[in-house]
Amino acid sequence: MKFLKLLLFTYPIYCFGQISLSEIDFFRKITDPDVKSIIETGEAHCNSYFEKKRGNIEFNKNKFSNFFSCKYSIQRDRFYIYMLSVERIKNKSLRELCRSILIDQEYVADHMDTSLNYQKKDYLDGFFVENIFNDRVLSFKNNFSEDQLIIQNEINNFILNNRSKFSSNNEENNQLLKKEEKKLNKIYKKIISKSESELDKLIKNQLDKIVRYKIFVNDINTFTSYSCNWQPGKGLKPYVKREKFSEFENS
Repeated sequence: MKFLKLLLFTYPIYCFGQISLSEIDFFRKITDPDVKSIIETGEAHCNSYFEKKRGNIEFNKNKFSNFFSCKYSIQRDRFYIYMLSVERIKNKSLRELCRSILIDQEYVADHMDTSLNYQKKDYLDGFFVENIFNDRVLSFKNNFSEDQLIIQNEINNFILNNRSKFSSNNEENNQLLKKEEKKLNKIYKKIISKSESELDKLIKNQLDKIVRYKIFVNDINTFTSYSCNWQPGKGLKPYVKREKFSEFENS
């Protein structure tokens, strides 16, 4: 991590946009081979977020059988939030159909609105690795008593999930716990103060560039597949093109 901090301080600010997430991962690996990949944690958290929403009646008020999934494409250097297998409705344009589906998913549609583009998207939180403890993205309530319970619960989970790291040597065990408690309290202070580190800013800058939304539509009458595509902050009108999911999947 020291190497990455040195990079952030010495690398010209105007060049930050040229550093990709995969390059950030590379620099972090140099410092700590066991560090979690930003791309892997971001993709896993995003998919976990949508998976938890499946079957939620309140969330899925319009009874869509499909939800979004998430995928990072190395070839395209894009992070996609996409929906599969939507059937084309007769006498309705593809743009109309896709736009209506997106609007019904407000938590995603807000991201296309330039005036709301600043809002934090929970499904992208996994990329901000400085807010992750024990492989989980943390959130707090800004209520001291409740937050202390959350912190204690996280420490208990850490002990359970890392039993193999503890030994009969209590002094070493206490040192390990103190190290994790220090890390956890640092995350807590950062989240409560709503501060952004240089790494956070760099990751957000990259996500603003690489995130894309897709809805795949199948026209069963012509046996043709299409995709509707959006870029955050660019409005709700999609760009439509012929595209099979298999082509996208292998990219």
